[in-house]
Amino acid sequence: MQDFIYRGVGGVGLVIALSFSLLAFGNAAESRIWTSRQGTTIEAELLAADASSATLVTKEAKQIKLDIEDLSLADRQYLVEYSGADPSILSTGDLGEPETQARIDSKTINKIDDQSFLLDDEFETMFDLTESEHFIIATAGDVKGDAVAETAERLWHGMSFQHMNFRRDWADTKMVIFAVENREIYTQLGKWYEGKLAAQGDNTRLENFKFSWDKVGSTSIIISPEMSDKYVLQPRAVVFNVTRTERFKKPMRPFQIYCISGALLSKQMGGVTSFGGKGYFALVTGHSYYKEISLGGESETQLLSPTEPGVDDFSSARGFDDGSSWPRELKKAIRKGTVEVELEPMLEWTAEGLEPAQLVLLYSFASYMQSTPKRLNAYATMIRRIESSNQIPLPVEIAKIFGFDSVEALNADWKEYVTSNDFR
Repeated sequence: MQDFIYRGVGGVGLVIALSFSLLAFGNAAESRIWTSRQGTTIEAELLAADASSATLVTKEAKQIKLDIEDLSLADRQYLVEYSGADPSILSTGDLGEPETQARIDSKTINKIDDQSFLLDDEFETMFDLTESEHFIIATAGDVKGDAVAETAERLWHGMSFQHMNFRRDWADTKMVIFAVENREIYTQLGKWYEGKLAAQGDNTRLENFKFSWDKVGSTSIIISPEMSDKYVLQPRAVVFNVTRTERFKKPMRPFQIYCISGALLSKQMGGVTSFGGKGYFALVTGHSYYKEISLGGESETQLLSPTEPGVDDFSSARGFDDGSSWPRELKKAIRKGTVEVELEPMLEWTAEGLEPAQLVLLYSFASYMQSTPKRLNAYATMIRRIESSNQIPLPVEIAKIFGFDSVEALNADWKEYVTSNDFR
């Protein structure tokens, strides 16, 4: 499709065309951000729509038309819910890859001159700070902050493209991503967070953190309210323990994708409970691996989990090889009967004791849910349900969201997908 760009007062906008019948919008019109697949955005109100186009009006009274196939799924959801558009617009068009199709302007990613980063009154250290539209990247050592920022922005655009409330809920905040190779600073950051956990009195969590801090490649921490208020930040920050700098030299490397995409989905789901929550681990882990492999081409990630609370012993889990063989090997495991394509037991799994075939099944379910426009719309609906209810739906409710009367019917459709040539 040809990409039309509108240039007028107030910057760059979109010119696209939309297909559904003539509607009267009444009070539904509101000023909001509209997004194209390429990441172009414009703030405007919806004025009207006919069989071929939707008309927007900017604050400068400029009229613009939008094309449905280039319009974000979140925008289409808005049109269906608030403007009476035909729901069929949610399940048509090419899936594409909004993360790779987004046009990231390098001018929007900049070094910050003031390199001091005050976590709170007890800890201030020097980082190389890189700021993008939605992130602050704090690096120490041989890490390229602009590469991490571009990865984060591309993944942010993918979430914004597919999930209706993501942009609204994010608002004007930024998420901090620490990427630390410098051992001294990484140790200081860990000691600072140990103190925060100790003050909360959660000894099990504290001990697991102390044992895992130097072992993991990535984790997350909760920043102080003072820091969040001062810099207008998301409360949860991603931390990379950089021991392999080649993973951070360029954007969209697999390990970066896995960790950041999981953090963004967790944010959209509202945190629910924890990775021990029923279903939460399965959905976030499957999604993270799906994005890592589909966008990065391979998997660089293995999971670590404590074998017992407070004990310095960890088990690890990973899939087959580097990710390229996952579909083929999973099909073999299904034929042999060593893994069953069943939703309900899968939602009970945790990282501890996870077999390679089980981990790949998590990946396959995420791939299944995002494999067609219709399924992707159901997936976005499910995530929105989780966001509003703060819990994972029961398996039978997930089946209904995907258009099935029973979990067995969903399992059969999922298995048909996994054993077909579409899963590759």
